[in-house]
Amino acid sequence: PAGLNASTFPAKLWRLVNSSRVRSVRWDSQAQGLLIDPSLFERELVSPGGGQGGGSEGAGAALDSFQTTHFGSFVRQLNLYGFQKVPGWVGAAVPGTAGRWLHFRNPNFRRDRPDLLLRIKRLTRANRQRLAAGLEVRSRPPRRFQQ
Repeated sequence: PAGLNASTFPAKLWRLVNSSRVRSVRWDSQAQGLLIDPSLFERELVSPGGGQGGGSEGAGAALDSFQTTHFGSFVRQLNLYGFQKVPGWVGAAVPGTAGRWLHFRNPNFRRDRPDLLLRIKRLTRANRQRLAAGLEVRSRPPRRFQQ
């Protein structure tokens, strides 16, 4: 959507889940949450040296790398942007796959509503205080190397 910085975490995640080249991240059955296979995600997208580029399967090279060396760091980013692990969801295998899948949701991350991405902000201490006070939270401008 207009006004969304393409280098932000929500924008990268949107491209990732909608990419036909990525097999480790997909929409849930209601298209309102993410299903992630951690082991496949690490092989497919996590940078071995923390730099640009993806894993051995090449999907990360075509997309923006999250510049992380551990799946746990990616989950930390999900949490910082308001994604929550779905409680009570059994991380059983998704039909047609062999891995264990994790389920995350954010009310502003839906397949049919890309306009909601503009509402997803990093939940820093200052941003949490602004939200609690009913104030608007603005995204910071991209850093020079992100442009």
